[in-house]
Amino acid sequence: MKQQLLTLASLLLALPGLGQTPVTLTAATYPAAPGTVERYQDANLPTNAAATVTGANQSWDYRNLATTGGPYSFTYLSVPAGTSVAGAQWSRARTATIGGIAYAYNSLSGLGNGGVLALGRSVVRQAYALTALTGSTTDSIVINKQTALYNGTAGVVDLPLPLTAGSYQTRTFRFGVTGQLTAAALGYNKAPLRVVQRFLYADSVAGWGTVQVPVAGRATGSPALAVLLVRSRTIRQDSFYVNGTPAPATLLAGFGVTQGQVTRFYNDSFRRPGSVQPVLDLYYSSAQYGTPYTADYSVEASLLAARPAALPGGAVAWPNPLSATDRLRVVLPGARPDQPVGLVLYDAQGRCLLAQTLPLLAGVGEVPAAATAALAPGLYLLTVRQGERALTLHLVRH
Repeated sequence: MKQQLLTLASLLLALPGLGQTPVTLTAATYPAAPGTVERYQDANLPTNAAATVTGANQSWDYRNLATTGGPYSFTYLSVPAGTSVAGAQWSRARTATIGGIAYAYNSLSGLGNGGVLALGRSVVRQAYALTALTGSTTDSIVINKQTALYNGTAGVVDLPLPLTAGSYQTRTFRFGVTGQLTAAALGYNKAPLRVVQRFLYADSVAGWGTVQVPVAGRATGSPALAVLLVRSRTIRQDSFYVNGTPAPATLLAGFGVTQGQVTRFYNDSFRRPGSVQPVLDLYYSSAQYGTPYTADYSVEASLLAARPAALPGGAVAWPNPLSATDRLRVVLPGARPDQPVGLVLYDAQGRCLLAQTLPLLAGVGEVPAAATAALAPGLYLLTVRQGERALTLHLVRH
């Protein structure tokens, strides 16, 4: 029996060690759930900053970023009570600002087919006085209590997964938020108001390699972290309707907007497995990208360590070697029994061939034979992650 079992090697998800190949981001290594916290620090680029280098096997060094302001965080919340949206697993408190129109909402998200899905927004009833704009104490905008869905019930892919070198995706969607407008001078008394927004998202992996960012109190900054450079473009178009017809230009001018106005956003995100947030974001003023004008970077505690903490020892994968008809079992005696584990299988070239989330039963996670039957004979690397802890095993396929 001992000859068939392979005990844990101390290879703790050090993806640059997989032969200088690009990492692959998967749903199994995206640890999002209510209670997850993203932690950031805004920063300015140095005066001698150059255009961002793209391409394969890069070494990006941004340890000379100059911090501005203090660190801040975003917390993933539970889905608001009474909100029923299929696939919603967590939410985040946000504010939508369109010229002089603003309202608070909770974004609804979840992991689904294609990656991280933006499903819609949950809005509570909100009323805003327009006295400063119109001079009338009775004029107002009311945003209705509602759930505005993106792309019907299907949602839209916010972060494509799996994601690796060569990945490219575009998608479009639209949604509307309703309310009432009272503006006596324009003859509106609780007139139905609708704000419609159309979006185009485009994401491509423009490079891969390692990146380093500042770490407070550590002169050497972060270790070199294996990342994908994801280049993104967002185009948003805003339209406004009152009483079911396009809002008059005089009204929109008061809010500092125009009918059908378009806003564009351009940014790069340096993303690593095992984190919901990028290590670094760079922001650009045009579609030429070029030199970024500002940045933010992660201040997660995990950046202090070159590698994540290891899962407790004693883990095995069996049978090993594995045949086409075998179920693969991963025995994790030291893992937490109340948390699933993410399993990712790489071939000898570092390509991701399988990514699954497995429940643990008596410390054992099981992959059915149907999932591994297509593997060609050879040597594989099996990465197992639970929370921030990870391990890597060798697996042989007959």
